[in-house]
Amino acid sequence: MKIRTSVRVLRGPLDVAPLVDVILLLLIFFLLTSTFVFQPGIVVDPPSPGQSKGGVSDTRYVVTATAGANPQIFFNDRATDLAKLRLELARLAKTEPRAAVIIRADRDLRHGVVAQILDVVVQNGLSAVLASRSGTTNP
Repeated sequence: MKIRTSVRVLRGPLDVAPLVDVILLLLIFFLLTSTFVFQPGIVVDPPSPGQSKGGVSDTRYVVTATAGANPQIFFNDRATDLAKLRLELARLAKTEPRAAVIIRADRDLRHGVVAQILDVVVQNGLSAVLASRSGTTNP
């Protein structure tokens, strides 16, 4: 005995709206979950360390100044004053003219003292870097 089915396959136009919805949802999903790294528009080609003639040397010298009634100045962790610092930096400028001097000053130190130290460094023809603490500051 043969069983007859009453279900017929309808051949009609394909409904594209649900297909477009799914494709757009997938596109939005991939765009939101992907990461883009944008390159800057300026191309910089830095010289290699051997090619540089006017840069600073790898040796660093540190001048530390503390605040107080009498500000204290240290050059490479040795106590000094502005006159001695001037002599030491003049001697340093003769032996290493490309040396970099890092100036670390206390937050409460008067600006005039920092300006004097910076002036001594620059007068001797050395490179000066003012060091500061990054991140949050504590009161």
